[in-house]
Amino acid sequence: MDMEACPTCMICGLTGRIRYTELPDRLFGVSGRFQFRECPRCRLLWLDPRPHPESMAECYRDYYTHEEPRSCGEPARALAVLRDRLREAILCGYFGYRHLHRDHCLCRFGGFWGRIPLLRHRAIYDDLGDRFPVFVDRKDNLLVDVGCGRGDFLGRMRTLGWNVLGIEPDPVSAALAASRGIPVFRGTLNEAALPDAMADRVLLSHVLEHLSDPYTVISECFRILRPGGRLIIITPNSQSLGHRFFNENWRGLEPPRHLFIYSGLSLRKILERSPFRKYLITTRSYLARGIYDYGLSIRKKPDFDPRIVGPQKGRIVFAWTEAILCLLGKPVGEEIVATALKD
Repeated sequence: MDMEACPTCMICGLTGRIRYTELPDRLFGVSGRFQFRECPRCRLLWLDPRPHPESMAECYRDYYTHEEPRSCGEPARALAVLRDRLREAILCGYFGYRHLHRDHCLCRFGGFWGRIPLLRHRAIYDDLGDRFPVFVDRKDNLLVDVGCGRGDFLGRMRTLGWNVLGIEPDPVSAALAASRGIPVFRGTLNEAALPDAMADRVLLSHVLEHLSDPYTVISECFRILRPGGRLIIITPNSQSLGHRFFNENWRGLEPPRHLFIYSGLSLRKILERSPFRKYLITTRSYLARGIYDYGLSIRKKPDFDPRIVGPQKGRIVFAWTEAILCLLGKPVGEEIVATALKD
């Protein structure tokens, strides 16, 4: 695999100090040992040297998005009817999905219930989290998922009334998405050359850390958004509690696929140089339990099998600690979530 040197921070221009060396790919078995640098000013982490763009496909040969998607359905429960009515009320009253049903008697309460984080997250199937958009009730509405993988998210949103489009450079993942009937462009967002102001929502969920040129991609997202449209960025947080606790064993490093790992400050600096003028950056602890399970498994047994990681002792304490710190305003969540608005 061809590699290229990048010793300086792409944001601050400073030479990074070496943070980690001799790291293997413990998750998907890419051969080699890898090194991360860290910017002393903005706390950006980056891979140096990193795979040359023409060699990046080798890093995804056995990636998880090459597997057939699992069913999104939930098992039947005794209170399934009540659960579904509550979900519909929140989707309608809080998120604006009024077309899902005709009986709106509970929907006036849905706006209130949707403000309760636990109920809101359950209503949007938990894993969708900050990716879940308020509905745009228009026939030409469009949600674009950049790096859509096998199309799990777009498949869910299409059933809720969205027109969807996936952008995916990996041929295996793109083929899986297309086999589900999801419109997919096989290539990068720039190669897609989409028309101006065509999208209501653009998603970069766990994509930015894989890109060698975030500035160009974020500018392209701005161009294709309609006025009032939103870009959602979700990416690992270099300042998370998990990284501080596990260091070189942190799941979020993932060499050699993660070229950059952002802090809240470094992502803010990226957005400051973008066309977006309004944005909000927070962190969330949704992945804390899984991060803990992976980190402890790696620490105990560096050659562990990532496909059979089970719950580890102490995960609940760790997850609650991180969640409480996030509620107190500490930017230590495992993921950074940035929402940018196009005026």
